[in-house]
Amino acid sequence: MPENREIPKRRLQTPHLDEEIRADELVKTFAGGRDASENDRQGSLMSPRRRRPLPRGIVWAAAGLIVFFVAGFGASYVIARRELATAVSTREASLKAGVEDLRSFDIVSAEKEFSAQGGSPSGWIGMVASVISGGSGAAGAWSDLSGRMFSLTQNIGSAENDLWSVLASMPVGNANESSSSAAAAPMQYATTTSLVGDLENIRTSLAGINDDMGKLSNATAELGALGIAVPQTGGTDYLAFRTEIGGAEKFLDAFIPWFADTSITHHVLVLLENPSEMRPGGGFIGSYADVSVRGGAITGISVHDVAEADAAFGGKIVPPVPLMLEGTGWRPADGNWFFDFPTSASETIALFEQSKLYGASSTTFDAAIALTPRAAQDILSLTGPVSIPDAELGIVPAKDAPTSTIFTADGLTEQIQAIVQEGQAKGKAAVSSPKSVIGVLWQTALAKLASAGPDTQQQLLNLAFDWVGNKDAMIYFKNPDIETFLRTVGAAGDEFRFPQNFNGDYLAVSNTDVNSDKSELYVSSTVAWTVQLGADGTATDHVAITRAHHGDAAPRADWWYRTTNQDYLQMFVPLGSTLEDENGGFVKKVAQPINYARNGYSTDPLLWAMQSSTAQIFSYPAVAVRDGSAPAGSAAQGVDPGKEVFSVWDRTYAASSTQVTFDYSHPLYAVPSDGAQYEFVLERPSGAKGEYKVEVDAPLGYIFAENGLASFIYDSTSTPGRLVVDLTLQKIGSGS
Repeated sequence: MPENREIPKRRLQTPHLDEEIRADELVKTFAGGRDASENDRQGSLMSPRRRRPLPRGIVWAAAGLIVFFVAGFGASYVIARRELATAVSTREASLKAGVEDLRSFDIVSAEKEFSAQGGSPSGWIGMVASVISGGSGAAGAWSDLSGRMFSLTQNIGSAENDLWSVLASMPVGNANESSSSAAAAPMQYATTTSLVGDLENIRTSLAGINDDMGKLSNATAELGALGIAVPQTGGTDYLAFRTEIGGAEKFLDAFIPWFADTSITHHVLVLLENPSEMRPGGGFIGSYADVSVRGGAITGISVHDVAEADAAFGGKIVPPVPLMLEGTGWRPADGNWFFDFPTSASETIALFEQSKLYGASSTTFDAAIALTPRAAQDILSLTGPVSIPDAELGIVPAKDAPTSTIFTADGLTEQIQAIVQEGQAKGKAAVSSPKSVIGVLWQTALAKLASAGPDTQQQLLNLAFDWVGNKDAMIYFKNPDIETFLRTVGAAGDEFRFPQNFNGDYLAVSNTDVNSDKSELYVSSTVAWTVQLGADGTATDHVAITRAHHGDAAPRADWWYRTTNQDYLQMFVPLGSTLEDENGGFVKKVAQPINYARNGYSTDPLLWAMQSSTAQIFSYPAVAVRDGSAPAGSAAQGVDPGKEVFSVWDRTYAASSTQVTFDYSHPLYAVPSDGAQYEFVLERPSGAKGEYKVEVDAPLGYIFAENGLASFIYDSTSTPGRLVVDLTLQKIGSGS
């Protein structure tokens, strides 16, 4: 029956619907088990040729979404990059502002700057920034750095408060540590524990800041590769700040153990300089204080006349030639002979330690601090007048006269000098020395200041920065890490060192009063320095030093201000300078007062090296020249480096004036060109007063970019200890 045979065949060949399940395929799929291929399994149940195609509208919609997403992300990426760059730049500027506030100890302003930087970018910018190479790292580093900088400001603020507590507990009176000050020490140890803790916290913060800045440098380097500018990554400001951080860490690593040590008493030599008698390193050391430090506390302050150390000095050392007019030997009072304060301080400490006053007890000094009278005047301007009983000053008041003396900032130097002169004339005083008035006044003023309010304390801090900048306060430490830090922050009073490839000019003028009593206080000085830059790369200099003696205006009883002013004048100029003219100085032959060899005197290596390198100039017999570039390994190495020193004698009578002029020239490092930069450095000694005038003239065809003129002029009666002027040449008509 053919018809019956055809029906099943047609049924088998009829295609089944997709939702129908064929038994043979199902059996085949499961029968394959784990040995069946993936293609077999997919072909059995999910063969693509059996999947219904998506409508074309849906396909194009999906493609559009993908394109939109990619384009949108790209746009977001670009915008986020720009926003991230702006954020980094803003934070960088804020960081710099905070650092500058921190450098000037404006803690409140610094805290505001650093707290405003906290946190990472948020929202969609933060999401996109997280996928930018370096983006999240930079953001995190910024956040960490901001937090640490904020903590640092708080640590410093806490240290300031605790420092005032230490000053408030400082022993008052001219006591040695062996007496009342030693008894006070245990109480003060507890007072200073918190201060030591503050210093340790500062050190920890600095270490964390250094680490964060390293991370920030790595992250921002990646951002820089993407075109996101980060100014501080390779900039000099960034590198300088990291150097400062590293130096501060080394300083604290050395200072904290020294300061907090309770096992030994450290001694600091405080030199009270008298500008009425000038020396190259500042005023004559007429008085000084031996300050004892133990366990972070000031345990004693003992003020002395320098004559006490001199009288106990048994050394026989040949003095510098100019000082042979005042005595036969070099003594502790004369250690302040060098323009470079670290050198003067080191030599002075060595002389004091040789004096039996300290050598007998093996007392050594770890540091030296020089102060001019301006520091005391500024303190009195904050505290107001200070009244001290005459009995403590060794003054016997006249009948019915006040029994106390009032000290004010105005005329302080003259007032103290009058009391000292009177005490020395009488040969006796109620206290150990006529100059003890300085110690009594200083400690009374400090005790009054220690209880002052925050505003006054902040004013004193600002004044202290001025003292450092004007060389009214200079600090030296034997410890090299502490000393290096002091030089870095400008507190060491060290002489300017020429950097490599220095292109510019330098001048320093120092005066030494010899047998002039106190007349320098009434001598006004004007230093006028003119520099002409030549087209051939030569600097031609003219220096005029005018000194006017106003001692005739001093009270007639104060004869020590009317004495003729005899000045050994030294002028420091760049090495290689050629003297072309000199006027106003005179030759002074100084004979040896004794036969030093026969009397067993030795020579100081440093003084001898300086003297042996000094010679008269044949063409200008009034002038002696010394080569300051001592060879490596010599005793004078490092003293007046890279300089020549011209020296002459000058004599000024009361009610008259004198002028000494020098003309010289020297080669510059580079010849003038458009955009060439020059640096001019003017330095003055500690305590030196007067007017300083500087004029720098550009080569023909050039002006200075800084003022658009062919001359730069500076004129001031309040010149800092070191004035640095940076100038850039601009060729006329260059359009730059």
